[in-house]
Amino acid sequence: MIYLNTDSPYLLFQDAVSSEFFVDKSMMIDQISRNIRTANRYICITRPRRFGKSMNAHMLGAYYTKGKDSGKIFDRLKVSETEKYQKHRNRHNVMFVDMSRMPDFCRGYQDYVFHIIEGFREDLQEAYPFLKEKKYASVSQMFKDSGESFIFIFDEWDSIFYKDFMSGSDKNAFLSFLKNLLKDQPYVELAYMTGVLPIAKYSSGSELNMFDE
Repeated sequence: MIYLNTDSPYLLFQDAVSSEFFVDKSMMIDQISRNIRTANRYICITRPRRFGKSMNAHMLGAYYTKGKDSGKIFDRLKVSETEKYQKHRNRHNVMFVDMSRMPDFCRGYQDYVFHIIEGFREDLQEAYPFLKEKKYASVSQMFKDSGESFIFIFDEWDSIFYKDFMSGSDKNAFLSFLKNLLKDQPYVELAYMTGVLPIAKYSSGSELNMFDE
């Protein structure tokens, strides 16, 4: 698997927890979980670099994913004392994407977004082999046809905007891609993104207006 229920967030958060200096921010999990399957399930955290955004994204991925039993970590943290700690721990399909990662040979926006879409396709077909029986024009339809629901965690979602090759039309296309993938889709249980600048800096206001920042 490339993005679906991988152990990468778990391993990275485990490294953070094992560090000499670690601040337990796990109570944010309880706040985030209240938004699952609600109209407020779209959350974007925008902060300057080095604010711990990625570590919190790793924490959420490690907590929610079905792909790894993370009780060994979270049973020792403050969130374990909350009423609904067990309700969501390792109970969800998590699509975790570090969007600052570029394909090895990235000549432009098309290579970048194709790499992400193909990762989604491969994961979905591996997890749900019956999806191979049909050709899909959009990956969002594959998510629908899987019959499952997903938590999407996109770390550094806006990193592509800082690349020299990104034109104005490329930026608009990327916003449309995210809108089609996430907005008002029944398979989205939660969408959590981190970035540097507010969405309004990139968007006209309509593409990703479902996000609370």
